[in-house]
Amino acid sequence: MKNITKLLTIAGLAFAFATCASADITWTLNDITFSNGNTATGFFETDNAITTIDLFSINVTGPATGAAFAATVMVNAYLPSEIGIANTSFSEYVDLYLASPLTSAGGTVKIGSGYDCPGCGTLILNSDTGVTGVTTSATPEPRFGAFLVMGLVGLGFLARRKFAAARS
Repeated sequence: MKNITKLLTIAGLAFAFATCASADITWTLNDITFSNGNTATGFFETDNAITTIDLFSINVTGPATGAAFAATVMVNAYLPSEIGIANTSFSEYVDLYLASPLTSAGGTVKIGSGYDCPGCGTLILNSDTGVTGVTTSATPEPRFGAFLVMGLVGLGFLARRKFAAARS
């Protein structure tokens, strides 16, 4: 019984400190210029599965003032093959179609086409037009706490038995 308790305690502590992590990815827009003279700059952050946008800051600026805006909406449903940003009413928006889907590994992904509306300026493609993704932070999964508590309870049980044996 003593060996099983020790084994479970060590396993619980090992699992607690060897948690799986889910890393967010920060994607930066590179060389996004439209035929109407506007440009899009900024970043957005996705979860590791590339299904949810956690955070973003993207601005569209330039001479086509009717199409210039600060993004207040990004559409999760477009991921991982398309990036859609808009103002609150969707009266101004940008759609960027990726040449290949975003991946959990990050890296640089080329943009194949896109447009900036109203006025619908089309994306001017250059050699560096795309998005670059970098893993930003690791978030431990909830199992950390459960296994840590299990390991500490096991250590407490061992200490109690050891002290009880020493008193007798």
